[in-house]
Amino acid sequence: MRLREVPPPAADTGPQAVAMLRIPYDTAPGDLLDDVPDVYLSADLGRVGTGQERMVLLGGYRSALQRFGEGLPAGALHVSEDHGAAFHSPLQRHISDFLEPTLDAMTFHDPRVPVHSCMERKALTTADEIRDLFHRNPTAPVSVPHMIGGLEDNGTELGLVLGPAAFGTFQNASFPVVHVESPDHVFEAMTAVYDFGIELPSTEAGVAQ
Repeated sequence: MRLREVPPPAADTGPQAVAMLRIPYDTAPGDLLDDVPDVYLSADLGRVGTGQERMVLLGGYRSALQRFGEGLPAGALHVSEDHGAAFHSPLQRHISDFLEPTLDAMTFHDPRVPVHSCMERKALTTADEIRDLFHRNPTAPVSVPHMIGGLEDNGTELGLVLGPAAFGTFQNASFPVVHVESPDHVFEAMTAVYDFGIELPSTEAGVAQ
């Protein structure tokens, strides 16, 4: 709710954007940007296609992304015309600064089930870890492989993706994934629990993973 009240970044900083790029899977995403000013890794979406490449999202000033793309093969970097914010990058510092007093004043509780970080391959089990996740989310890059890997470490049997998501984002998970994009899909999701032979814990054991 507070995000609706965030003031825009300073007008003299220039328009922001996000761009999509495929790179060899064994290339560390951050290595591409060592000497590239005003362009940052926003998200690692993991393996795509035949598995030899990974998809990454880059955030930065639109002009800087366009200059970076000029040094790549034609069409390799797709700068989105729809997104005007370099999400999950240092350029969103104005958002984290605005939210900081609210987050510091909120009461967080230890989660009843582990929350798996999208920033590290780690299960978050304490209130302080959850608060830190919210603090870092606007400015730190996220990683689908970290999140999926953490879920796999925890023995996840079925993933439910609530709301729209890019097709194929979760295709490399070792567990089946069902997308729930509308109320009409809820029945399909519940059916999948039984189709995959997943035994739900009793209500005393807490929420099913």
